Parts: sequence; C-alpha cells; structure tokens
Amino acid sequence: MERRRRRVDQFCGDEHLDALVVFGTSASARQAQAQVHFLTGFLGHQDAYVLWGPGRDPVLFVQYFNHVPNARRVARADVRWGGARSIDAVADELAHLPGARRVGLVGPLPYSEQQRLSSRLGDRTLVDATADFLRLRLIKSEEEVETMSHAAAVTDDALMALVGAAVPGTTELELQAEAAGAAILAGGQAHFLYLSSTPMASPDRIVPQQDLTDRRLQPGDAIILELSAAYSAYSGQVLRTVTVEAELTETYRRLHEVAWRAFHQVAGSIAPGVSAAAVVEAASLIDAEGLTICDDLVHGYGGGYLPPILRTPNTGHGPVPDFVFERNMTLVIQPNVVTLDQRAGVQVGELVRVTDNGVVSLHRAPQRLLRGGEQI
Repeated sequence: MERRRRRVDQFCGDEHLDALVVFGTSASARQAQAQVHFLTGFLGHQDAYVLWGPGRDPVLFVQYFNHVPNARRVARADVRWGGARSIDAVADELAHLPGARRVGLVGPLPYSEQQRLSSRLGDRTLVDATADFLRLRLIKSEEEVETMSHAAAVTDDALMALVGAAVPGTTELELQAEAAGAAILAGGQAHFLYLSSTPMASPDRIVPQQDLTDRRLQPGDAIILELSAAYSAYSGQVLRTVTVEAELTETYRRLHEVAWRAFHQVAGSIAPGVSAAAVVEAASLIDAEGLTICDDLVHGYGGGYLPPILRTPNTGHGPVPDFVFERNMTLVIQPNVVTLDQRAGVQVGELVRVTDNGVVSLHRAPQRLLRGGEQI
C-alpha cells in the first residue's frame, strides 16, 4: 500500500492533478469497485467514493450507513458515512481543500452525480483521469500476484467440482451450484460462471451464455464455459470445453485443436517489450484455418477487465492498440474458436502472468479436453 500510494502521488504530479475523486459503483462489486479497493483495501458492495489528495490520507465515503463499520475495520483510509448523498460529502470535503483546483475523476460516475459535483464546484476544473489511472494497475506487485495465484487455485477447485458433476441428467444450474459451493469451501467466493451446453451433433451455442438454464445434460453434449472464482478483490479465470459421455465429433475436434494451438502460439509470442500488433499477428492462424472467434482473444485482467483487448486480424473491432507488454502484467488468453456458420464453438484459455521469459499460467487445471464425471 505504501508503494501504491507513492505511485498514485507521482501520477497526480505527472498529470498536474491536485486531487482525485474515485468512484466505485455497486453494479459489479469486484470490477466496478476495483479502483476503490486499489486505493483503500475496501471492496464494497454499494456506491463508494475515495477523495485522494497527494501527501494526505485518502478519505473513503461509504454510502450505506450499515456498511461503515466493516469499512472502518478493513480500509486503510479515513472512513466516513457519505450521508444522504455521497457526492455532496465529496463536494464539501473538496471545498475545504482550496488548493485542489484541478480534480481528476476516476470511474463510471453517473451523469447526474458528475453534474452535481460540477455545479457545487464551479470554480474547479474536473478532468476524466480514468484511462490514465487504469494504466497504474496493469503491472501487478508481487503481493497482487500472490493473491491472484490464490484466486486461481480457488477457481481450479471450482472447475474440478463442475467437471465431476457434468454427467447426464445434471442441469446447467446444478453445475453452477457445484462450482460456487466449491469456491466457498476453498476459502474464496463465486465470481461468475458463463456456460452453454449443446448437442455436438446439432449445436446451437458458440459462446458461454451469461444466464444458465435448467437444461439437463445429455450424452453427446459439449459444454463450453468461462469460470471465475475470487479471493479478496482478485479472481482467477479458466475457459474450457467439456464433453458428456462422448468423444469429440470431427467438427469439435478440429475446433479444439485450433484453439489449443492458438492459445500456445499467442502465449509464446508475449514477453516484455512485445507489441500488441505482434500478438494479433500470432493469432492469425485462426483466420488462416477458415475459422473465427466471438469472444475477445486476449484481455488484461486482475481487479477488473483491463487493457489490452485484442482479437484476430480478421475480427478486430478497431485499430490494434498501441500497447507494449511488460513484466508482471496479468492477462487472460482465451481462444473461443467458432465455425464461420456460427453454429459450433469451443473455449480454451486461462489467466497468465508475463515474466522475463514469457508467460506462465497461474492455473494448474489441465488444458486438455475435459470429460464430464472425471476427477481432475
């Protein structure tokens, strides 16, 4: 935390900011509260603000009065109740800092709250500092990597429970319950499970869906999933393909083989000093095989969904970002290889760490094809 505070103070100096107002929303606690947690160690479940002034203790305003005691127990900050409307408490505190003329805003502040702050502090300059602030969080400390490794182990336990339960007759919702229970028993928390099950003979799903159903697994099904379990404010992430009492069909075998090759070709291309453009080029084998992707191929991870967000050369949603990888960045590599007719798709991938010698996985779960009912 001391190193982190020095970095944020330096950031304010570099950006000519006299103060920061950092917002964490209740929309998705671990991702939307990541900036607040980064500065204070508090992972809230409702709206919260941090007022940061270089060289002074951060002030954490917690909106829910009954959440204040827990915040005071865990946060490294001056914790206060935000009152009826926390943005007014922030404005009042800023009014007591006459030197805070240029204020950086970090996080998805609602339009109404930003307008209220601006009207209360009409003589101050408010600037959006979110993107620049996020860059502070791309390179993880050794302590963060250790916590993420713990989260990855919890995620692996959840995956093992899910695979063991993936037998005919089990519903998608029951798989979710198995994974969530295993995460909790491992000392973590369930974060999310996206999952689709579909007959390989007549598939109708290409990507894991966000809302699981009461569909019962049948022999010959393929399950594609994205699973993330958490420890503290960080979570692991694994993406896998599971079969139910069946071998892969020819179509799925080809998809899985290309996805596995793509994962390792992309992983092998990443090292400190490598550009995002070089990594995108490494993913071109998917396009060359006459296949495509739906999900992003690579994204930063660890306390939220972070840059860079990369796809294959033929599927980019815009220019390849001007981005260079550095040591101790953490990423998810996740080839979701899909047929061009958008009928069948697979998932292979997981959370990795960039080291001086390339990337290493934070997970121990095998990448090979998994079969439901097996102990892994």
